Amino acid sequence: MSNAVRASGLAPRALGLTVVLSLILSALPAALADGHPWQEGVWYEIFVRSFNDSDGDGVGDLQGVIRKLPYLSELGVSGIWLMPIHPSPSYHGYDVTDYTDINPDYGTLDDMKELLAAAHALGIRVIMDFVPNHSSSQHPWFLASAAGDPAYRDYYVWHSAPPDWRGTRGGSAWHPSPTGAAEHYLGLFSPGMPDLNHRNPQVVEEFKQIARFWLELGVDGFRVDAIQHMIESDSGQISNTPETYEWVREFQAFMHEEAPHAFLVGETWTEMPAIIRYHESAQLDMSFDYPLWRVLLAAIQGRSAADLGDVVAQAEQLYPEDAVRGTFISNHDQTRPATLLSFPRRDEQRMKLAAGLLLTLPGTPFLYYGDEIGMPDGPGSFDVEKRTPMRWTEPTAGGLFGFTTGAPWTNPGEVPAGVSVEAQQADPGSVWHAYRRLIALRGALPALHSGDFTLLDAGARAVLAAQRSYADERVLLLANLSTRAVPVNLAALGVQPDAVTVVHAPLEADEAAPLPLGAELELGALSLLVLELR
Repeated sequence: MSNAVRASGLAPRALGLTVVLSLILSALPAALADGHPWQEGVWYEIFVRSFNDSDGDGVGDLQGVIRKLPYLSELGVSGIWLMPIHPSPSYHGYDVTDYTDINPDYGTLDDMKELLAAAHALGIRVIMDFVPNHSSSQHPWFLASAAGDPAYRDYYVWHSAPPDWRGTRGGSAWHPSPTGAAEHYLGLFSPGMPDLNHRNPQVVEEFKQIARFWLELGVDGFRVDAIQHMIESDSGQISNTPETYEWVREFQAFMHEEAPHAFLVGETWTEMPAIIRYHESAQLDMSFDYPLWRVLLAAIQGRSAADLGDVVAQAEQLYPEDAVRGTFISNHDQTRPATLLSFPRRDEQRMKLAAGLLLTLPGTPFLYYGDEIGMPDGPGSFDVEKRTPMRWTEPTAGGLFGFTTGAPWTNPGEVPAGVSVEAQQADPGSVWHAYRRLIALRGALPALHSGDFTLLDAGARAVLAAQRSYADERVLLLANLSTRAVPVNLAALGVQPDAVTVVHAPLEADEAAPLPLGAELELGALSLLVLELR
């Protein structure tokens, strides 16, 4: 099946991948000057510790990221999100001890400046994790606060008779003072992550200064961790309070004044009505679309597109018109698609279909490092197994796979042959090439990155049918989530066969094979088509 072929009866005009990619790359410098170009591209989340090690110590670093920027450019991503890069006592870095420095495992501030310059030279933006809800219990602020220092006492929330509040993991949200005093401090996530008190104007000002520091260094925005937990209510509501919405509104206004080009994306790990309020009440630039993440993967597992189509259509109707949704199928907290969709055996076609839906449905897509090669979780069921080292080459006899010349910082586990950038790039039918084709197609068709969404009824629960439109451009999106081919009547979808000018099948390797079209189209198993309409 071709990726770009003319409908029968018309002169052939294959839109080759090389042409598409050249269009995207040539447009990047101009896009950097647009109003909100960050919402039109594709983002890539990097756990620096696991991405690429430049010095052989087994830990990824900023120089390692710099060396792989050409790879990211080749893939077609236009922005990267760096997970926490600050000094921290943990491997993940979400418990920060210094908000204006770089974890020495990763490098220096000079390395960060070099990364920003190199990324921007390639038209790649850089945002970083911003963790204002809590610090490390080893942060100097907390140590001073616990010791009773009046300058820092109210930087955190203390209580001599704490109320019965539950934390994010179900246990008590309060923890005994490390000094042995008869008091407790608030820590919604863990004792090692005490909550900062954003009712204190000094704390709010501290984080404005921290944001200013990184914006002046050159970052293009922030992913705000735990955004829904910024300020708790007096009654014990720990998420999505009116005070939290106000904090987001004020902080984002400050950021836009400091750096108009920058943006915030919030970790809105909650339900759709609460997420919508971040846009309505706080004017949040971008929220993460957790409802879509849940339903998209469930749809592929259940071989039914019914709920998926309804959720997307509902979001299009209910979100404010200017709301931007960050979409994803994986991140550092979630089971990777290669693991979730590969029961009982590895299933690259389902991985490609998940990618196809992510990159053709409304929203700004975020990829998680390694998903473009179908990298599975490591051994075990903890978060660290979702954050294992990137596989750049096929393993050597000594077990090295391009991430480091030393011993990796964590057990990478075993993967089947072919799960590496090296092997995937050599196979035109691989997951990697499907991602690259999809990213290029999305960039070439404004209807895919900026268009509206109209759900259509294809008459089969396994088929998602929708029209996406932007200005005078229209495309028909068809996806078959079942393991059997399904006939689709184009006329029943309001599309006459002679209205189809180009058919893209970006999950397939062959771009040139002809695809005759009549009134009825056979949609292959686990396939996705994008039809350009006149």
